[in-house]
Amino acid sequence: MEIQKLNWAGIKLISNGKTILIDAAEDFSYYKPVLGDAVEQVMKFSDQVQADYILFTHLHLDHFDKGVIKKCLKRDGKVIVYSELEPLVRKHVEDVEMIVLNLDETFTENEITFKPVFAMDGVGEIQSSWIVDDATTKIFHGGDTIWHNQFWKLGKENKDIDYAFLPVNGVVVNFEIIGLEYSPVPASLNLKEAFAAAHLLHAKKLVPIHYGLFAHEKCYIPQLFDENDLKRVSDEVGQKYVILEDGKMLMES
Repeated sequence: MEIQKLNWAGIKLISNGKTILIDAAEDFSYYKPVLGDAVEQVMKFSDQVQADYILFTHLHLDHFDKGVIKKCLKRDGKVIVYSELEPLVRKHVEDVEMIVLNLDETFTENEITFKPVFAMDGVGEIQSSWIVDDATTKIFHGGDTIWHNQFWKLGKENKDIDYAFLPVNGVVVNFEIIGLEYSPVPASLNLKEAFAAAHLLHAKKLVPIHYGLFAHEKCYIPQLFDENDLKRVSDEVGQKYVILEDGKMLMES
């Protein structure tokens, strides 16, 4: 399996000649009032990528980019959807083949297995995580999940995860502008929680996602960290990790 990091929480997988996008987004303009401007140039990929399968963890527009689906999904491609999201997705996406899965239900095609599993959104909206397995590499993608009590169960039921892609920015959000009361509790995993979650998943390595690109002094306040923090928490938890910059390929076997 070839793995490429895209913007923010997005990744691209290539396996058995098939291309898979998860949480692939390149248009963040709608959320500019709460996310602020991107601190780095946003990677443009939709003109070069044709996907056989597109998945997303939830419908926040920094994870669910309708433009990417329109531009990147092949004519015979499939959108794979967690069943609780299906009615909402059908309001936004038309004329595509949709594979609808319940939690822990699997769909296998081209020797690649897709499985949505439990996740918890920081503001109470519907979210799943995804496991993709091609019998050579198994990845877990956690969108922007918060800490929850199912990581132990997920680790027991899903053996041999190679890479856990998990959010690490522990962001505090103030979305009163869209009707949500302020809470000082982070709306995504922070660094230590992500390392602990990857450890409970028995992942060989954590790959941090969902950090660094956005911050807003009033509305979107992430927890900051540096390489020293990564090494310290890795040693403390006993969990290995690899940093993957946007656009870079995961070259490890």
